[in-house]
Amino acid sequence: MSKNRIIIVGGGFGGVKCAKTLSRELSLDHTEVVLFNRENHLVFSPLLAEAVGSSVNPLDVVVPLRQLLPRVFCRTEEVQNIDPPRNEIEYLAEDCQPGRMRYDHLVVACGSMANLHVVPGMADHAFPLKNVGDAITLRSHIMEEMEKAEVCADPERRRWHLTFIVVGGGYSGVEVAGEINDLVRSSTRYFQNVRAQDVKVILIHSRHQILPEIGSRLREFTRRKMEQRGVKVMLDTCVKLASPEGVVLKDGEFLKGGTIVCTIGNSPTSIVEALTTAKENGRLATRPDMRLRDWSNVWAVGDCAQIINGHDGRPSPPTGQFAERQGTQCAHNIIRVLNNRETKPFSFKPLGELCSIGGHSAVAEIFGHDLAGFAAWFVWRGVYLFKLPTWARRFQVGLDWFLLLLFPRDLSHLRDRQTDRVTRTRYQPGDFIFQQGEPRTDFYVVTHGEVEVLDGAAKDPEHAALAVLGPGSFFGEKSLLNTEPRITSVRARTSVEVLVMGKNVFTQISPALGPLRDALAQTLNCRTLQWEANT
Repeated sequence: MSKNRIIIVGGGFGGVKCAKTLSRELSLDHTEVVLFNRENHLVFSPLLAEAVGSSVNPLDVVVPLRQLLPRVFCRTEEVQNIDPPRNEIEYLAEDCQPGRMRYDHLVVACGSMANLHVVPGMADHAFPLKNVGDAITLRSHIMEEMEKAEVCADPERRRWHLTFIVVGGGYSGVEVAGEINDLVRSSTRYFQNVRAQDVKVILIHSRHQILPEIGSRLREFTRRKMEQRGVKVMLDTCVKLASPEGVVLKDGEFLKGGTIVCTIGNSPTSIVEALTTAKENGRLATRPDMRLRDWSNVWAVGDCAQIINGHDGRPSPPTGQFAERQGTQCAHNIIRVLNNRETKPFSFKPLGELCSIGGHSAVAEIFGHDLAGFAAWFVWRGVYLFKLPTWARRFQVGLDWFLLLLFPRDLSHLRDRQTDRVTRTRYQPGDFIFQQGEPRTDFYVVTHGEVEVLDGAAKDPEHAALAVLGPGSFFGEKSLLNTEPRITSVRARTSVEVLVMGKNVFTQISPALGPLRDALAQTLNCRTLQWEANT
């Protein structure tokens, strides 16, 4: 008898809670729970702003899925399509080849993606804040701007480096603006030429009040408190255009700033867009029990789903507490279906709202009671410390917060630049040096033996050879000219030794070797024409 297979697409709050509940309450002798997530960790998104502000270590806001879900088969391949008529998903396997997997029940919990194209120029010049990589990149950029301001001789340009524009006055925007303000202002004492009066943090919101999810009294407290700490709050203001030098407002005013953070604009993921089923506002329309309207064995939870809350008859907001409750109840409903019992509609009374606003202050609505200031900040930290999914992370984040009371924030400017390298590598016959679809990072010169260039699109490997290259020949030249994925594969035909040159090495020497770069471009064009003729 084959096992029931339940596939969950997405490792956010809803997907993880669903997987954890299923694996705990179902016998793994009869059921297999599989979770697909491109990253091998859960991002605890309420603390992303804290990572930006160096209040916590970025690694402390992620939790490895394998340790969190030991009874779940966790996979990091990218799901590319859902095929409900066949009860299958399509994914890109580790060898860059398409794969398919059958399911008995499917839970779509893939969330949403940042859509910076809502404002022209925003995608090119603004920083999003959706994952831990975004937080690390933004924090590194802030440190870089402070370092540039320190050595900038032009006072106006120095102020430009020290101006930080945050677009969006929801939870993410308010929290990251508060953290940036705390980080930069508290760090000025370590710089000789950076003064606190030169620092400017601007929060732009299109509505007449920030934080629309909470009451007006707390909104006003937030605005007043942030302005007291040096954050300029601009209400009823829309950004029309983002540029390398700042943002243009709808009234034509130009705000100069070296850093733009965008916390507005979400769009469905590609698999949600491609799924042929009813949708509302770009989200998957569900029945009351969270099944899709068109498929009885496909479920949806979290930001990607439009789920009506039975408690008040309104659509569930895209927040972590709702996603977790949806994930838990979705798991229970699947178990009910497997046991031939009736499902239950989703209904949840929210516990409250919390938002940190910087300067050891926060605002909170807890069980109908309003809190503001230090008391709310203390509650905010206590709640989220408890909500972290493992004791290890609770201890690590708690330690980060304790040390922050004793020592200054970390000002290290970390770069993701790899060590430049030139190496010699050996391959045996049949070994792939690289395959179609992999990122271009290196340039190769054959020193001994032969390699064959293969057409990655050819179905028959025996007839896929486009060329054979011997000693003195080179390949991978496209990595030096553009960053698109590789369109061919290269395999060792004999025992072969190649000289591998990292892209950064070539970039450093290319100013002195202009003719070589031109020759590579010419070779690339000739090879492309020759290989197209062969195919």
